[in-house]
Amino acid sequence: PMPLGAHLPTAKGFSHALQHAQTLGCDCLQIFSKSPRQWNAKPLDSELAARFRDQWEASGFAPLVAHDSYLINLAAPDETVLEKSIAAMIDEVERADLLGCDFLVTHCGAHLQKDGAHSVEAGVDDGLRQLAASLVRVLEATPNANVRVLLENTAAQGTCLGGPFEHLHRVLDVVNSPRLGVCFDTCHAHAAGHDLSSPNHVENVMRDFDQIIGLEKLCVVHLNDSKGAAGKHLDRHEHIGEGTIGRNAMRAILTHPQMRDKPFILETPEVETMIAENLMTVRELRGGHE
Repeated sequence: PMPLGAHLPTAKGFSHALQHAQTLGCDCLQIFSKSPRQWNAKPLDSELAARFRDQWEASGFAPLVAHDSYLINLAAPDETVLEKSIAAMIDEVERADLLGCDFLVTHCGAHLQKDGAHSVEAGVDDGLRQLAASLVRVLEATPNANVRVLLENTAAQGTCLGGPFEHLHRVLDVVNSPRLGVCFDTCHAHAAGHDLSSPNHVENVMRDFDQIIGLEKLCVVHLNDSKGAAGKHLDRHEHIGEGTIGRNAMRAILTHPQMRDKPFILETPEVETMIAENLMTVRELRGGHE
């Protein structure tokens, strides 16, 4: 059956997050390896990491997913921000690898081009070129890491790259590495204009994804409903079945023949209080499709 898990807080330590996941009846887990709102963090204690790896192995869970810092922008036109981002991303890969993560999810970054100075198109092309070049540097700097880097599609807000599937395809194509894959976020896709509000729409979006990127590149699904309507570029997650994607379309995503075996990770709001309810809704919607 498809692995189901959630992004859980690690304030009380990685082991606590794993115990939390076990209590919730999850099969997989996503964590931050450090604060997502800071550039630097003290290095991971290797003994602590080894102990966590053993606990993870013993749990039988898979996969273990890390999410990188929100500050990282691998497409930044500004040299200082770019170099800081690449250094931070290399650190993220090394940390995730030390913890035994299978995947490290990263956002595609933003080209931050001003409309006045340049045409926006040039901004996108330069941004995607820069993103690909940055990823090549990160992968070359971490040749022995086993963790696979996943590009996450975005809500295409502002100058964020990764809304159109074409963006992801172009970067994967240029970097051309088995160490790179895709994380598909349902809320972001819907917000970016890949309408997921009905089973038919879900079918169309999955077909587009397969034709442009290839479903074999899809490693993790972030399952989130969306507060904003399709195409409104609002990156606001909603509880499963309560947003503009809704229950029927969520069921279609969960039971889609090409999605059924992918790991689903919830990043729904109020994780401390509401995650159990959201997991219950998912299990209900998935019904007899175990």
